[in-house]
Amino acid sequence: MGPPFCGGRPHVVVLGAGASKAAFPKGDKNGKPVPLLDELPDIIGEVWEELVIDAEPPTQGFESQFAWIRGTQKHNEELSRIEELVCQYFESLELPDYPTIYDYLVLGLRGKDVIATFNWDPFLMLAYKRNSVIAGELPDIRFLHGNVAFASCADHDILGYPSELCPTCGKILNRGRLIFPEPEKDYTKDSLIRRDWEEVTRKLNIAFHLTIFGYSGPVTDYNARELLLDGWKEAPLKEASHVELIDVDEEEKLRNNWANFIPFYHSMITNEFWNSTIARWPRRTEEYKLSASISGIPAEYVGPFRTDSLQELHDWFAKLVESEG
Repeated sequence: MGPPFCGGRPHVVVLGAGASKAAFPKGDKNGKPVPLLDELPDIIGEVWEELVIDAEPPTQGFESQFAWIRGTQKHNEELSRIEELVCQYFESLELPDYPTIYDYLVLGLRGKDVIATFNWDPFLMLAYKRNSVIAGELPDIRFLHGNVAFASCADHDILGYPSELCPTCGKILNRGRLIFPEPEKDYTKDSLIRRDWEEVTRKLNIAFHLTIFGYSGPVTDYNARELLLDGWKEAPLKEASHVELIDVDEEEKLRNNWANFIPFYHSMITNEFWNSTIARWPRRTEEYKLSASISGIPAEYVGPFRTDSLQELHDWFAKLVESEG
């Protein structure tokens, strides 16, 4: 099934809200819309409208407006209420019973790889949980802005759920706070988020492959972009490393936006996940890149394999995992 298996440098995948939008264009299991940040006012409704009218921010878009209002150090009670409503909404979202892009993501990478998400929604954690039945290691997953479904131990790097116990010390796992838009995001305020950023930076320092899926790197995320770049620019074999962008924006705009991340011409841009390296070479993205770089011959496609059955998906990936030895 495709190129021979080998283990080595990690593949780092960065997810933004566009990834969840692409995975759930018709909403979650119950048809609830999965919003981009600028669509949150439609979810929050009158609470947000009244605040914006009262505050009169000189900016457009939820992120910029929220950050500006917070920067004025006024309306703290209203902002806290909005944060509560946002958390409640995302906590209510559920995975459909059929496979989604998030299932293919967690199954299509290996234990050496990492998925780092800026999204608050629970889909990555839920997909990880229901696909953990597959033998072999799933990728490390990290939450750069916090997450409604993720909890960990302050003393041990544990991937768990709120109310679960740490298997090492027995303490109740804690959910880190969600990072909402603010003038200067400080990722050291929360110990769990800081730990995840440190691990993602470490993986970027040794990565050979970076995929950015549905993340635009907005102005309010300036510090996040710089932290990602600081890690990526230290990657070894920089001249041969590979950047992949999965986004619906125009190619020229994407290249300009991520120009300082793209080494020479080693990049690929696609507007849908199914054309990505993860879909075409699941669990073999490193082998694909090495084959193309060393021999100049792209590796044989492994996928994409698509099905509406979770059982069929698990059976197919189980055979792929088995071939890894």
